[in-house]
Amino acid sequence: MVSVAFVNPDNPITPDKAIIHDNEAFRVQWSAFNVGASDLSAFLDRLVVTSIPEGCPGSDDVDHDVVFDSDVDGDTADYTEEDLSAGKAGALMQPSVGPFPVGSYRLTVTLASDISEGDTTFRCIEIVPAV
Repeated sequence: MVSVAFVNPDNPITPDKAIIHDNEAFRVQWSAFNVGASDLSAFLDRLVVTSIPEGCPGSDDVDHDVVFDSDVDGDTADYTEEDLSAGKAGALMQPSVGPFPVGSYRLTVTLASDISEGDTTFRCIEIVPAV
């Protein structure tokens, strides 16, 4: 069984900026770790950004508008992890997304989405008006 987890489970997804304005793009960062006993061939991660009008963290009982989906909107090369040896961490993934209007957003990352064996988690962020 293939098993991929986030390198830092306490803070698995981080934007590259502490404050994100509505007029700028930003990078979403994460790293994968092969917790399995077998080496992995290159695999694809997935990033989905959803608008959360009720504010962070949002509710799973409500449908939210998807504003970015790497399966549709992204460049596959930005989401492809290189071969990953057993017990090793992968490179820092940091695709650029945005800009998005002011509001709350969930950044949801699924590791190894093409083989559906990886972790999925999210981080909620606020995008503020540019001054």
